[in-house]
Amino acid sequence: MGNDGETQPIGRDDFARRVMHARARSMAARGGDDRHAMAARPLVMLDLAGQACGVDLHAVLRVTDPVWSDMPRRPDCPPGVRGVHGYQGDLYTVFDLSVLLGGARLEKPGVMLLLRSVSSIPLGRIALLATSAAGTVDVAGTPAPLTPSGFPQVGLPDGRSLTVIDPARLFSSRYVGV
Repeated sequence: MGNDGETQPIGRDDFARRVMHARARSMAARGGDDRHAMAARPLVMLDLAGQACGVDLHAVLRVTDPVWSDMPRRPDCPPGVRGVHGYQGDLYTVFDLSVLLGGARLEKPGVMLLLRSVSSIPLGRIALLATSAAGTVDVAGTPAPLTPSGFPQVGLPDGRSLTVIDPARLFSSRYVGV
């Protein structure tokens, strides 16, 4: 307030300075605990014929019932392709996650994950089939890959082990040949 009791307009520079000061205080407060610096990653937990897997929640657009249209198999088609699914005007290639990880084809998938489009994945829009989804879990940092497929394992608080699936790695040429 000014001397005459009226409010003074706040200049843009003053406002920007206050916002930057508040942001700096907030960031400094976070820096005191290194565990929070390595923020937890939320994963969608999946069951894959008895194997626990997790996909980064930020890579998942939608979790839905498994619906797809079969398509003729071409010789150059990557392993695990089950068909296609249309969602909001986009066509998704539907993959059996079990086959992609070297397992047997799922007879009755119970859930389908539509993945967000990522420029590093050469196939475009992708959907993954799994046996079931079991909610989400936060995992702080992921260790180096320990499995032959190159996907890291993390321990859950209840003692179970979870394979962390990175969609970009899953669809690299090393794994699916595209």
